[in-house]
Amino acid sequence: MLYLRFALICIWFVLCFAMGFLVSPFRWGDLSLNRFTAGIFGRGVLRILGIRLEIENEDQLEKHQPCIYVANHQGSLDIATFGSFYPRKTVVIAKKEILYLPVLNLYFKAAGNLLIDRGNRSRAVASLAKAVRAIREKGASVWIFPEGTRNRTADPILPLKKGAFHMAIEAQVPVVPVICAPIRGILDWKAVRSGGVLRVRVLPPLPTQGLKISDVERLAEKSRAVMIEAVRGLSG
Repeated sequence: MLYLRFALICIWFVLCFAMGFLVSPFRWGDLSLNRFTAGIFGRGVLRILGIRLEIENEDQLEKHQPCIYVANHQGSLDIATFGSFYPRKTVVIAKKEILYLPVLNLYFKAAGNLLIDRGNRSRAVASLAKAVRAIREKGASVWIFPEGTRNRTADPILPLKKGAFHMAIEAQVPVVPVICAPIRGILDWKAVRSGGVLRVRVLPPLPTQGLKISDVERLAEKSRAVMIEAVRGLSG
């Protein structure tokens, strides 16, 4: 049954992003296009899998925009989980390999999202600078998974990459952590089962007003500390 649901999710993914692609010429550069497309996709996927979200402090999600959203990264389900309540005027930063994916690459550009070349430091820095300009000039927020990869370890949160915190300090906007509880027990491909209640928590913003680039490390460590605490609390 779970594999049938997976097949339905694949079909739903194609339909949703095809729709997003068709809509994109009429909403080119609309920073809320991600919310439109990801919301439809995410809510559909969660329904297919029988997962119900309980979101703590959802009313605080957009209150501190523009901001840098930092979220924990567990796997592919994150797209549906966070996408189902994705904030307005928020872009994502993703690996440049998306350029090689037909349809999705054009949609990605239409929504104002940004690509980063992790293999080239100078280009990566330029991408982050472009994000800072979007924050300052367009009032955009940025969603990023600062762990940099899926967390398959026993640690609640992997060490965080510093890019998100550079952006936050450069733009002088707050960091808003958004944490999803561990999905073990909710979705298990090996046991071929899914379903249940999945808890998500929007944490209080971490201010950057007055901070300097020399404070990046401290801000990253503080962010990781509150994210770890939240994961442990949601696990309980």
